Amino acid sequence: MIYRHLIQLGQSSLRAAEASECAAEQDKFWEMHEAIYVGQAAIYGQTKIEGALTVFAQEIGLDLGAYNACMVSGRHRARIQADFEAAQAAGIRSRPVFDINGTRLIGARPFEDFQGAIDAALGR
Repeated sequence: MIYRHLIQLGQSSLRAAEASECAAEQDKFWEMHEAIYVGQAAIYGQTKIEGALTVFAQEIGLDLGAYNACMVSGRHRARIQADFEAAQAAGIRSRPVFDINGTRLIGARPFEDFQGAIDAALGR
């Protein structure tokens, strides 16, 4: 599985994506990803989301010094931007999107849809 960022909400999306990648450096990508989605009302629409993201980092047990240094460095920004540009080039405008061996599934789908796409990809 490949996760790609879709920064469709501007700077807030970019900072949230950077936060998840900084958490990944401490093996907590999915924990931060979940915290961002559960707490999205607290971060999107604000001009400064840094405080909320830092609270999430603290709640999931990140080393805040390492997390803050990562966020300041911007070291994940180019890859996040490349993810977004690749999504745009592929015609992806919303999420979630799953590409399984040439079959594109968009949105929340039942398990059977995924199983069918995987079976077709495996020639079953």
